Amino acid sequence: MQDLGSAPPGKGIGDLQQSLAQQLRLTDFERLRRRELFGLGEAEAAELRACRPYMQPRLGEIVEAFYRVQTQIPEIAKIIGDSDTLRRLHETLNGYVGALFQGEFDAAYCDSRLRVGVVHSRIGVPLKLYAASVLALEETLRPHVAAACATDPGPRLDALRRAMLFDLHLVMETYLLAVSIEVEAAKYNLQRYADSLEKVIDERTRQLHEQSRRDALTHLGNYRAFHEDLRRELARAERETLPLTLVFLDLNRFKQLNDTHGHQAGDAALCEVAACLNRACRASDLAYRLGGDEFCIILPSTELSEGRAFLDRLATCWMRRDAGGIPLTVSIGLAQAAAGHAVHPEALIRVADKSMYRAKARARASGDHGVDPGDVVGG
Repeated sequence: MQDLGSAPPGKGIGDLQQSLAQQLRLTDFERLRRRELFGLGEAEAAELRACRPYMQPRLGEIVEAFYRVQTQIPEIAKIIGDSDTLRRLHETLNGYVGALFQGEFDAAYCDSRLRVGVVHSRIGVPLKLYAASVLALEETLRPHVAAACATDPGPRLDALRRAMLFDLHLVMETYLLAVSIEVEAAKYNLQRYADSLEKVIDERTRQLHEQSRRDALTHLGNYRAFHEDLRRELARAERETLPLTLVFLDLNRFKQLNDTHGHQAGDAALCEVAACLNRACRASDLAYRLGGDEFCIILPSTELSEGRAFLDRLATCWMRRDAGGIPLTVSIGLAQAAAGHAVHPEALIRVADKSMYRAKARARASGDHGVDPGDVVGG
């Protein structure tokens, strides 16, 4: 049987908060009602008690005869397994049969029968084998019960049959309880597995979504992420009456670097730009590579004049780089969405793009970094 330790708290055989009878809702009223249904009244109890003086001294012999037959059945012999187990079973059955002829079918008696069912269920005895063994035990007991009666043995044999059916139904209750617990445990574990699988799927989905928004080379946001985030940040800026500055950045002489030193050198330069952007950005700033050597940065809650602080941080990081004799500089254009105004993303992008091209013209003329002061959109 499955380990019941995996069942949810408060459910299952072995619940420390409830007895077996409580778990099966076997109240005193229910116990008496079941005795009525099986016709196991005081008269039958008296018949069984009358057998006790005869049966008690013969219990060892009866149990020995019973197990002599049972151990010839391969399935049962396999479950019993060894001599020590067989000895303990002899002792247990001796007590079981002795209690049967005491004729006391009270709560303690019922509880002991329930525990017999628990034990057999837990060690893996199939219900069909247990029921067959009950029949075999009754057949073993019948001649002894008949011998204990000087007159008509019919009433005592009838009482024996009713008592053993009563016992069997109690044992079957525990088997059914065990099955229901296994089902509950399986449902519980299945739900836990489904929950954990859902978490794995959610996390994997989140990772895939994040990967779909990242540039594979620089690990900055990509073109898709830029457009999604820009729409969101512009809506927030309008809602909260805040400015927003967009920075466009282009690496000068990038084609010359690729043509002269190859794409590896070009990729290294792009990664260096990305590293500088990450260092220059505040926690609220968002940096992206749009493709090729084009980058952009969204600066929330920032006016054009305040965007200069970002450019100063970037200049401190980048300064003037040289790649194999080719001086690498950047061209930077800016555009600001006026606070509290509805600015379309494409309009802001066009203004920032034009500003960057003006900066690129300045860079070509000076041979150094090119920065355009930018324009305000919507003001």
